[in-house]
Amino acid sequence: MSSDGFATHSRDVNERSIRSRVRHAYIETHLMKLRATGEFDRLLETPRVHFIYLHHVFDDEAQNFRRTLSEVARTHQFVTYSKAVELVYSGKVDRPTVCLSFDDGLKTTLGASRVMDELGISGCFFVCPAIVGETDRAMVKRFAETRLHYPPMDVLSWPDIEDMLARGHEIGSHTYSHPNMGDVSVEQAIDELQLSAEELRKRLGGVKHFAWPTGKWEMFSARAGKAAFDLGYQSCASAIRGCHMPRPRSVGAREVCLRRDHIMGSWPLRQNMYFLARSVLNAAGNDYEWPEAWKSIIQKERHPSEADSGVIASKTGIFAAPGC
Repeated sequence: MSSDGFATHSRDVNERSIRSRVRHAYIETHLMKLRATGEFDRLLETPRVHFIYLHHVFDDEAQNFRRTLSEVARTHQFVTYSKAVELVYSGKVDRPTVCLSFDDGLKTTLGASRVMDELGISGCFFVCPAIVGETDRAMVKRFAETRLHYPPMDVLSWPDIEDMLARGHEIGSHTYSHPNMGDVSVEQAIDELQLSAEELRKRLGGVKHFAWPTGKWEMFSARAGKAAFDLGYQSCASAIRGCHMPRPRSVGAREVCLRRDHIMGSWPLRQNMYFLARSVLNAAGNDYEWPEAWKSIIQKERHPSEADSGVIASKTGIFAAPGC
């Protein structure tokens, strides 16, 4: 930890509790059972699309991060995020396929992107434009405490993001200022989605993909999901564990909520691989779907009378829109 409280090592953010030790013991026990029966290898070799995501890769995590990617590559095909989305929509998956993404726009992901370059892997980095390039450490600390709910870390700058884009990585939207999208009004949710899209399009020329903060059902809503597609995003991703199995038919973008499996560079390699295997073990054919009560709302195309006027109704949250 730095003198002003910024996380600089994995130990600064890793949970150390009885709960985490119990969880670790459960994973190890289940993993041993899967390996003993040969099920573990079979699961990893199952054709599917698997989205993996992280938040940070500190220097002390880089070696294990590289090992994890190399191990995944032994049995999986890495593709770009956009290609993975395309495969999920088509349902045509004939081999284990994986892509990588990062949430929150933290500075350590710049180093992670260079590790990925070495291995020929392209990722998608979901950022919040309100905090990109912020050098006021008090502001970054406030953002971490009120929005991210973990220790503050340095954030990416716009030149960092442009550099990653130039090297073949993708940049996605993680809302404008990382609110709990389940707590805000529909109007505020639309503002967050629109402000982020407008800033990313202005600075980078475009944005295709969206992942909502924290990624749980209770931290999103059907109206927000509909708004994401209405505003032109081509995909919407959660942080709900799972993977996407082959299907006999294609589906439209509004029918799909992408599942992503969280891993960490500091976790043992076998545990990161365990989460991939477990998602396959628990997979069902309809795992791409939204909650039943949300479907009719999200899948309803925007009527021409609802067309975006280009006017943003309100600027809410701890960060105002650029220039406001």
